[in-house]
Amino acid sequence: MQRPNYPSGKDLLSADAVSRFDLEDIIARAQRHLRDEELDKAGQPLPEQPPAPRRRPKVIATLFDQRSTRTRLGFQAAAARLGHQSIDAYDTDRSRLGTSTGESIEDHIHTVELYSDLLVVRSHMEDMPYRVSRLSYLPVINAGNGADEHPSQALVDIFAIREMRGEIEKLSIALSSDTRARFAVSFVKMLRLSPPKRFTLCCLRDVPINPVMREAMTVLADLGTKVSLVHDIRQTLDHDVLNIQMQDMSKFAHASLGNEAIDKEKESEPFTLTARKILDAKSDTLILNPLPRFSELDTSCDSLPNAGYFRQVQLSVPMRMAILERMLAGVPWTGQAGAFRSS
Repeated sequence: MQRPNYPSGKDLLSADAVSRFDLEDIIARAQRHLRDEELDKAGQPLPEQPPAPRRRPKVIATLFDQRSTRTRLGFQAAAARLGHQSIDAYDTDRSRLGTSTGESIEDHIHTVELYSDLLVVRSHMEDMPYRVSRLSYLPVINAGNGADEHPSQALVDIFAIREMRGEIEKLSIALSSDTRARFAVSFVKMLRLSPPKRFTLCCLRDVPINPVMREAMTVLADLGTKVSLVHDIRQTLDHDVLNIQMQDMSKFAHASLGNEAIDKEKESEPFTLTARKILDAKSDTLILNPLPRFSELDTSCDSLPNAGYFRQVQLSVPMRMAILERMLAGVPWTGQAGAFRSS
């Protein structure tokens, strides 16, 4: 079979793929989908749309070899709300991929792309989305790859901040997390497109900062953001936004389907956020968490008015609708092509 050319910018593999133009476009699309949803829930008529030619629904194929709830369901719900279909292209109980009597990744991808229009890949192997993107002419979304990146989650986080706190350039933002966590890496990289006034990283004192994270923080500093480092969650509660996850995500980042479930480990006290700490600080910091939460975010925070993490999940659907809509329309990502992996 004669394979078509691979268009530049077809894939969302890293936060590096996204330019400022792309970010503004994707947020405008997400805001439109959010407005339509709110009008529909209120029983009000939707804005008139220009007539579009009738087209068959698209098929979104998910290839997840790693556990997922929100990312998988988010893309499936987004596809359904756009009028498209989703299929599970990797099932550990039924798929032949990777079994002793099975097929190669090359054959699997070339088969799946004949059934679908876009591929969403989540894997404990960091090179998997990059391999798939080189194998397929279809657009590919990296939905989390080991301890590398999670660019769609970063877009969700940026959108959530914009909706709940306003323009990021006017805000102070803190991140409490393992600096190797893929959501954290993509989030800080994405902030370069809307540099906040202040950025604070809260992390373990004696653990080296991930070099990729350190570089992303240097970029923010060069753009004029005041960047600082702290080692206690209380020192972030004067910020406008706190994005929090536990301080050691390595086991979770590399866990694949079929492995034994990993217990939620106890987070050390300086990095555990509780309602008491927030109330004592008289803080109105917007609390975000990509979920699932572990012991870093106590359930006592759930009833506070500044707990934004479930609203964050809700806002993920219009953002993922925007991502799918844009990529299915063939609109390329125009970010730093030179930053993409070549091997």
